[in-house]
Amino acid sequence: MGEEKMQKIPFHIISGFLGSGKTTFLKRIIEQYSAEKKIGIIQNEFAPSNIDGAELKKSGKDFSLLEINNGSVFCVCLLGDFVRSLEKFIVEYKPDVVIIEASGLSDTTSISEIVSAGSLANKIFLASNRCVVDTQNFSKVGVMKQRVSHQLRMADVVVLNKIDLVTGNTEELKQEIIKINPFATIKQSSYCEIDFELGDPAINKFYLGDVKTLPRPDVNSMVIKSARAVSKQSIQHFLAEWAPKAYRIKGFVKLAENKSVAVQCTFDSVQIVEVEDTFHPTELVALSDQFTLREWNRAFKGLN
Repeated sequence: MGEEKMQKIPFHIISGFLGSGKTTFLKRIIEQYSAEKKIGIIQNEFAPSNIDGAELKKSGKDFSLLEINNGSVFCVCLLGDFVRSLEKFIVEYKPDVVIIEASGLSDTTSISEIVSAGSLANKIFLASNRCVVDTQNFSKVGVMKQRVSHQLRMADVVVLNKIDLVTGNTEELKQEIIKINPFATIKQSSYCEIDFELGDPAINKFYLGDVKTLPRPDVNSMVIKSARAVSKQSIQHFLAEWAPKAYRIKGFVKLAENKSVAVQCTFDSVQIVEVEDTFHPTELVALSDQFTLREWNRAFKGLN
């Protein structure tokens, strides 16, 4: 008898620099959902002693924890170990949802590359990417600003946390984030007291999970990363062709005119906004059950 095919599990990323409140956010999620869902948590820290993991265990709630504390799971040299550990974790624990707390130095786009290739692609898909910001100390990140900006750049939701500690208006910070990522949803919070939707909002609009008898589609998450610049006209045609086949396409594209654009597509809706960032490569993430990474990537390579 062949191996039973698993329904793909939604996979969420929570990133943020030191002290942003990521662990508090995870505790809120566990408190809200652990009674009804099997939650798998992956924590990625550089320290050999995982203080954050110990903090989560104090909640007394039911969840399973995979600790990666020998470096960033996004480092190429550790990808093989991470993939094997995550596969074993999924097979043994069978979670309903997986959440990774990425280190403050992580390149969060790389997680999409992991889940869109190999055997992991048959088990999980990237459902959302959230970045938690320490609103009080964001201006003090110094030389790490580029790394933090990249996490903001690829986030679906940006959480301005510790808003209770800020005196004055946060509008300047919001505008700075909008310049980095014009399509991110920005939410303000104290102690990360905000709603978190399990699963994937784009898919849930059409497949309501537990309340429908039909299974969800065999959805794939996939990423294109390229240093090659393309014309604005060609990316417009590219998105017009592929957006109707996807639940969503989002990211940034490097243009031949030494410019960059942010893109966000939901079915027939295609939004393209010019951004100031001109030094990052193209990074596009898609969620679809109608095409594969191979097909999508081949079409992109044909652009001029």
